[in-house]
Amino acid sequence: MSGIKAFFIKYRAAAVIILGTIAVLVLGLLVYLQPGMKEELIPHAQTVDGLPAESALPPVYSPLDAFTVSLQPDDGDYGAMLYIGLTLRLQDEETRALMEIQLPELRNHLILLLSQRSPASLSSAADKQALLTQIKQELNQQRPNGQPPYVTDVFFNSFIVR
Repeated sequence: MSGIKAFFIKYRAAAVIILGTIAVLVLGLLVYLQPGMKEELIPHAQTVDGLPAESALPPVYSPLDAFTVSLQPDDGDYGAMLYIGLTLRLQDEETRALMEIQLPELRNHLILLLSQRSPASLSSAADKQALLTQIKQELNQQRPNGQPPYVTDVFFNSFIVR
């Protein structure tokens, strides 16, 4: 027994750190596995259209490469361009894999959708919010029948009208 006591006395600081770490891990595990936690206490993420996110799983984000689109002319103002970068929030990794298969088609639909807009229709915050909702709807319309929606939310990474 004196050998163990001598060891702990000699390495007291290391023993305290190890025992403290074990205690913190055990307490953390007990709090994490606590059965009394109610789901309604966990805040729900809000999506572009104001509805709660569909899944309690951690979100999967898929950034799209930024691209430039020619806009419809405003009052004879030709040459207006939109440089836009988007990130999509998806339900899970399986949805991301399914979406990536159709990515060229989805980007084509986005370009066609955005090229119908004019610079004036993209000026206010409400216009941009409406555009995010429209993008989400357009992308979700392109999913194969019976598949869950691709996109639960859309975020701007960059947005420049010139």
